[in-house]
Amino acid sequence: MFCAASERPTGPEAAGKDDYDYWWTLPGSWVEEPNERRSGWSGVIRAATGNGVAYVKRQRNHLFRSLRHPLGWPTASREWHFLLRLRALGIAAPTPLFHAVRHTAAGIEAVLATAALEDYHPLHELQALPAARRAAVAQALGQVLGRLHRARLQHGCLYDKHVMIRLHHDAPPDVALLDLEKMHRRLTPAQAARHDLTQLRRHQGLFDDQDWTRLLASHAHALAHHAAP
Repeated sequence: MFCAASERPTGPEAAGKDDYDYWWTLPGSWVEEPNERRSGWSGVIRAATGNGVAYVKRQRNHLFRSLRHPLGWPTASREWHFLLRLRALGIAAPTPLFHAVRHTAAGIEAVLATAALEDYHPLHELQALPAARRAAVAQALGQVLGRLHRARLQHGCLYDKHVMIRLHHDAPPDVALLDLEKMHRRLTPAQAARHDLTQLRRHQGLFDDQDWTRLLASHAHALAHHAAP
C-alpha cells in the first residue's frame, strides 16, 4: 500500500522526481546516520539533485503517538505537516520537495525531502558578529518567534543549531527554522513561548543580556501585533 502526501511541489524540481523510490534510493552522504529510536530507525542524507542540494530523511517504524494518532504517525509526516504550516504563516523553513509513506513487510516507511537553505548559517556559527549586526539578528529572530508563538506553535527543540540566519549588507537578516519533528500546538501563545524561549536562552551563546532583552521586546511586539492565520 502506498500513501502519498496530499500536496506536491511544482516546477523543475518536481519533474521526474514525484516518485517514492527515487528519493528512497537516491545516493548521498549521511548527515544523520540511521539510529534506533521510537522502536524504529531514522536517518538523513545530503544529496545532489538536478536542481540543487536536498536533504532526505528516511525512516522505518519511526512513529509519533498521540490522542489524534494512537496507532502512530511517522515523524517525517509530522515534520511535513509543520513545514507547510510555517509556509502558510510566512515563516521561513526548508522548502518541502517530496513526502510519502508506504506500508511494507518490514513496517511503515516514510521519506521526506527538503531543499537545502542557501546562504544561511546556524546561529552558533555567528559568534564573531559585531554588536550592531548581532542586535539585528536578535530583533529578527524575536519577530519570527513571536509570529510562531502567536499561532500557538511550539518548536519544541529550539537549539541554536536549529535557527538559521542569512545576513545581508543593507537589509535585516532572514531567519529560518529547522528540525520541526517535535513541533506541536499548545493551548495558548504564552505556553508555546515559555518553553521555546527558555530552551533557546539555555542553548545559545551568541546573545548577551542586552541582545536578549532586544529579542524579547521584538518577540512581545510580534506576539501582540501579528494575527495568526
